[in-house]
This record gives sequence, structure tokens and C-alpha cells, in this order.
Amino acid sequence: MSEETQVQEKRVRVLSISRKAIQFVSFFLVNFAILEMIFNTEFTILDDLLQILPFLQSANSAWTAGAGIMEYIFHSILKGQFPWFFIGLIGLFGLFGGRVFCGWVCPTGFIQDLFAGLSDQNPSRKIPISTDHWLKRFKIYILLFFIVLIAPVGVFMYTDPQEYTSYLAALGGLSENPLWPVSFSEFFFVTIPGIVTSFVETGGLSEFFNADNTWRIVFLFIYLIILIASVFYPRFYCRYVCPYGAAISIFSEYSFIKLKRLPTRCPGRKECGICEEVCPMQIRILDEPFGGFTGRGECTLCLDCLEACPHDAIKWNFGF
Repeated sequence: MSEETQVQEKRVRVLSISRKAIQFVSFFLVNFAILEMIFNTEFTILDDLLQILPFLQSANSAWTAGAGIMEYIFHSILKGQFPWFFIGLIGLFGLFGGRVFCGWVCPTGFIQDLFAGLSDQNPSRKIPISTDHWLKRFKIYILLFFIVLIAPVGVFMYTDPQEYTSYLAALGGLSENPLWPVSFSEFFFVTIPGIVTSFVETGGLSEFFNADNTWRIVFLFIYLIILIASVFYPRFYCRYVCPYGAAISIFSEYSFIKLKRLPTRCPGRKECGICEEVCPMQIRILDEPFGGFTGRGECTLCLDCLEACPHDAIKWNFGF
């Protein structure tokens, strides 16, 4: 190991510490009901402020100030309205901020980062490149599937009231909160609290594990697997499942804010490659353009690569 690398490893990781602090504070602000429980009071000012912010939260969650922007999009579709406004918001966030929310604020991202900290973070533990690329497209397929599934509701509302009623009944719980099967927030802030509540109130889990909760039980085990995977493969859910990540990546690929590599300082993958080793989104940074990279919209601007680079070759870049 070179002396330069050793010095880099000994350097206090100010950016990482700052990001964790912001994530921690954001976790409680977004889910400010936790603060109300801790201090036994009501933060009405936070309630009025945070209900309008586009945070990806579960519409069924008792821990959040309100539904997230993706829930609002599907709510509009269910009401027969095209969600121009909310799509425009995602576009603005993606174009002028990239996926900085994912890297610095998102509560489920913060939880995944905490679980990733349990691993030894072996740099060689990577998902094969071709598989990673395909799985990153998978979240877009998931989003498109739910759009196609829910869109007929809005159409039937105006064209066939009888079919509208029948289709809503067929959707069941999806007619209230279409995204719950693919929402990590639902898992953390609805399913898990539901299990705990069931155990506290009944002394067992029979109330939760019954036929009425069949799908929730199925997704409980799916998300437990995803959570375990997040220990060894950071941001597993963000990479491959998150519907918000799928939507904003379309815009953040062309973000005004991005990172760049200085060709005069970067020695390349063979001589270094540390930036790719530490990237939680497994972006092939050294295959990206020098002038600015977003990893096809996957970069969350966590700045781990910038901080870890021993050659100081990664910098901010502003411009389309």
C-alpha cells in the first residue's frame, strides 16, 4: 500500500461523518412522530412543514407526516388525473439536484447504510457487472408495472363506473396504497411496528400471521432478504427496487450537479480503482466520462468516492 493511500485512510472522513449526521437528523424530522413520542408533545410546526415535502414515505405509516411524492403520483392516477405537477417536481429535483436526497436524506437509505456498516465491506464483494446493470433496470420495470396496473382505474372512473368499482375491488389494498409492496418504508414503518404491536397486545404473533395478512407476510420475508443483502451489498434496495429511485434516475442522468474526474490526476482502474471500491451504488466510475458522471442516473452524490480518492482526482462539476 502506498504512503499516499495510508495517509488518505488516516484522514478524518469529514464528509462521511457530516452525511451520517444529516441522515440521522433527517430521519427524525421526516418521521417526526418519533420525536412527539419521545418528548410527549406535538410538533405542529413540523407537521405543517413536513407534510408538503416530497419524501418517500408510506401512506399507511403512523411514523410519517404524510405520503411521499410517488404516493401522490399514484393517488392522482387513481383519481383519473395525470400527475403533471409531481412528475415535474421529480424532474426538477433530478435535473438540479440529482439523487442527493437519496444519498443524504432518505430514511430508508440511512437504515441501509447502518446495516451496511455491519459488514467488513470487502471491496471484492461485488455483484457481477452484467447482473448489476440488469437489476438496476429492474426497478424501472417495477415502476412501469404498477403504472400499467393502476392506470385503468383512472380511465374506468370516467368511462365505465361499473368496471371502475369491479377493478377497485380486484386491486384490494392496492387501491388505497398502490406502492406498499415495493416500499421499504412500508416494511420499516408499518409492517415491523405492526408485528411489534401484535406481540405486545396479544403476547404472540398469531394476530399478524393470519390468512388476512398473507401478502404482508410474503413481503415481510422478501424484505428481510433484501435487508440481509444490504449488509453485504450496500444500498441493495435503492439500486434495484426503489420506485422513487427509478423515476428520478431518468432525470438525474442529466443532472446539473454531478462529479467529474481529473484526467491528469486519475491513474485508472489498474493502478487504483478505489473510487469504484467504495461506491455504494457500484457505479463503474472509471468507465464514465471525465467531464461528469452520474452512473446513468444512479449516483446519489454520497461523495464517498470524492473523499476516498487518494489522488484528489474527483471534483464537483456544475453544468448540463
